[in-house]
Amino acid sequence: MKRILTQVLLGALMLLGGAVTVTGVAHAGGGVDITGWCRSYYNSSAFNAIVVVNNVYGWRCQYGSDTGTRLGVDMNAACAWKYGNPGTARFTNYSNPYSWYCV
Repeated sequence: MKRILTQVLLGALMLLGGAVTVTGVAHAGGGVDITGWCRSYYNSSAFNAIVVVNNVYGWRCQYGSDTGTRLGVDMNAACAWKYGNPGTARFTNYSNPYSWYCV
């Protein structure tokens, strides 16, 4: 129930046009630590994973609150970073940015 409420809230915020800053972990199977990958790849603990579009390709790495610094996320690389090579990312639902998992 809590997960459904969270998804409804995030969806409502996206409809209002705002980017949502979250902990950056997509779950389903072996989760993807997106914030951890952003911080490692872009070499700064100031990066956070955010969802800018409400689908699996809506993730970005943002530097602090600087909306001009929204950089790409490589989900396969994020899986490799967390679980080792080769990293392969999959998702279960295109419309749910939190449905990424690693195989």
